[in-house]
Amino acid sequence: MSQEVLFRYIERLEEMQGQFLRRIHQELVGVLDPGITGHQFVVLKMIKDHGQMTVSQVAECLGVSLSAVTALVDRLCKAGMVERHRSAEDRRVVQLEITGEGRQLVQVCDEGRQRIILRYLGLLNEEDLLHMIKIYEKIISFMKQEDAQQTPSQV
Repeated sequence: MSQEVLFRYIERLEEMQGQFLRRIHQELVGVLDPGITGHQFVVLKMIKDHGQMTVSQVAECLGVSLSAVTALVDRLCKAGMVERHRSAEDRRVVQLEITGEGRQLVQVCDEGRQRIILRYLGLLNEEDLLHMIKIYEKIISFMKQEDAQQTPSQV
């Protein structure tokens, strides 16, 4: 396949992905609690899924700065969604833990998100869904192979 053809496919994919994400985002705004942003929800869900995390771990997972995560976590703590706890083993380490209120919020938002996505993915047949999954798995496999080939200084 020529580079020119590949660039046309990339443009189409980017446009379709943009349309899809904008639409899902518009609908998700109605699902999220008015007191929480999409970024705060992502951090809350991550902490919920991992149990406890440090600010550094959250920043690394998201690929953002410590200061950006610290500001988000400060707001989540103030809202009673997350608590900070000093590690018993190393008092310098501060663990983040989701509260019951935070868990409940994540559950409500997740249920709304699932309803929205199910509405659209439910229109596809099983063969289409499996094909979409296989394509994502193939791309992720390429990414992992590339990561494995890089030396630590390249990462």
